[in-house]
Amino acid sequence: MKIRWITPLLGTAAFNAVQNITDITVVDVRDLVDKAGNDNSAILHKIHQGVDLIKQGKRTVICCDYGMSRSNAIAVGIITNLEKIPFNQALRQVQEATGEAEIKLDPLNAVRQALGVNIKKEKCSQYRNILITGGRGFIGTALQGALINSEFRLISPTREQIDIFAGSTKLDLLASEENIDCIVHLANPRVYTSNVAMGQTLTMLRNVIDVCLAKDIPLIYPSSWEIYSGYAGTIHADESTPALPRGPYGETKYLAEILIDHCRRTRGLRCAILRSSPVYGSMSDKPKFIFNFFKKASQGQKIVTHHYINGNPKLDLLHIDDLISSIVATLKSRFIGNLNIGTGQLSSTLKIAEMIRDELGSSSMIQQIEVNTEVASIAMNYGRANHVLDWEPVIFFEQGLKSLLHQISTN
Repeated sequence: MKIRWITPLLGTAAFNAVQNITDITVVDVRDLVDKAGNDNSAILHKIHQGVDLIKQGKRTVICCDYGMSRSNAIAVGIITNLEKIPFNQALRQVQEATGEAEIKLDPLNAVRQALGVNIKKEKCSQYRNILITGGRGFIGTALQGALINSEFRLISPTREQIDIFAGSTKLDLLASEENIDCIVHLANPRVYTSNVAMGQTLTMLRNVIDVCLAKDIPLIYPSSWEIYSGYAGTIHADESTPALPRGPYGETKYLAEILIDHCRRTRGLRCAILRSSPVYGSMSDKPKFIFNFFKKASQGQKIVTHHYINGNPKLDLLHIDDLISSIVATLKSRFIGNLNIGTGQLSSTLKIAEMIRDELGSSSMIQQIEVNTEVASIAMNYGRANHVLDWEPVIFFEQGLKSLLHQISTN
C-alpha cells in the first residue's frame, strides 16, 4: 500500500512504504498508541505539525505502522483544523478518499477529545431516538411496526448502508448525527448457526459495543434459551440458572453474553440482555418443524417427529408479539441487566404435530423416530421480567398456532 491522498497536499500511508519517496514530508504518528490513552497535547502537536506543513505548501503524509487508524485519525484532525469543518464531515472525507471503512474508535475519539469535540451525549431521563440494527429481519420488522406512532423515533440502516461486520466507524457517525439514545442490536449473519457465523456474530456485536462505549449509549441485546441447551430433561430456567450451551448457536450466544458482561464490569457498558425462548409468528419460516408439519399434514403425508432417550422434545414457544412487547417494555423502563423471556409452558413436538393435523382435519399418520441421545426441554421462567418490566406473555401457544396456521393457509 502506497500513499492514499485525501487532498493534493495531505495523504496517509504505512511508514515503511514511503521511505524511498523524496518529494513528501512525513508526520510520524507511530509514537501514539493504537488505542485509548493518548495525551491531548501529543495529539494536538501532530495535528498542528501537519497543518503547518500544508500551509507551507508541502506534500504531507501522515504515517503509522500500517497507515490505517492512527494516521487517518490524525488526518481527520488536520482537515477539521485546516478547513474549519465539522469533525464528522472531515471523517467522511477521509474515509471516502482513502477507502478505509474502519478507523478504530479509540484513536479517533482521542482526536475528537483533543479538539474539544463532544463525544458522549448527555444522559436522558427516557429513550427517544432508537437505532435498530437488523431492522429488516423478522424481529426488526415486527419491532418497527410496533413502534410506529410511538414516542420513539426509529433509525434503522440497511446492511447496504452500514455493514456492521466491516467496522464500527459508520455506525459511530450515525449514532452521533442522529443523537441516538439506545441501540437495539438485532443484526445477525444470514446463516447464524454455523461455526463461521460464531466469529461474524461476535465481530458485529463487538463493533456495536465499541459505539455504545464511545458514546455511553445503552444496548439491548437478544440472547437465547439455547445458552441452556446442554442440559438434559426439563429445566425451568431463570436468570440464576448456569449457562450450559450445546452447538454453535448456543455457544455463540453464550460467548456474546460473556463479552457483554466483561464490558459491563470493566468499561461500564449499560446493556439489557433478553434471553428469549424460540420465537414464532407470521413473516417468519421458523421454527422450521412447524412449517414442515403443516406441509405434510396439508398433503396427507406422514409426519415424522423425534423421540429421545429421555422422552419427547418440548419447547417453550414464544409468539413474536410477546417478544416485541418485552423489548418495548425494556425501552420504556430503561432496564439494565439480564431477563429470561418466555411463556414458561412446554409443548412437545409430538403434541404440536397432533394439533396441526387436527386443526387441518388431515388424515396424516404421525411416526416417531428414536434418537439415541438426551434432549433439553427448557421452559423460561419470566418471573423477573414480570417484576421489573410488569411484562407477561398474553398469546399462549394453542392460540398462536391456530392464528399462524390460518395465515399460512391463506398465503
